Amino acid sequence: MLKMTYVYIFSYLMLYTCCILAFFDNEINLECRGKSYKNVTLTAYFPSYDEDYEDGLLDMKGVPLRTLQDFLDDRNQYVTLAMDKKLRIPYGSPICIPELNQHFGHRIRIQVRDTSSELTGTGYSRADICVRSETDSYDKNFNKHVTLVFE
Repeated sequence: MLKMTYVYIFSYLMLYTCCILAFFDNEINLECRGKSYKNVTLTAYFPSYDEDYEDGLLDMKGVPLRTLQDFLDDRNQYVTLAMDKKLRIPYGSPICIPELNQHFGHRIRIQVRDTSSELTGTGYSRADICVRSETDSYDKNFNKHVTLVFE
């Protein structure tokens, strides 16, 4: 009888562990696979809440900007990234930044959905990630060189 109890407990623990690992699969795999660009300067920008500049809240297709902080708070499915429009990167292209994944301890889903005149001509040497506020833009994880991986 005692042996059967151990078997049931062991089976339950194995099932529970498998379910937990499957549920958090996104959290475990921090690696980025795809075409990578190294030494990309990652800067941050934030939505402009100025009433005179309504477009400051929207990406290049008129969709509201998605910030890193809202993604981390589980309020968004992805984070908006702005890049040089001359690159003609398809709208919504998924990007992985291994340095951010490592820092935050899980995969940050990033999509190229915006551009700006400041990025024109910078090619793959610069990218702007959308953050919640000006204060957030001074975070030590930005304004530095990172690796961009196009997945």
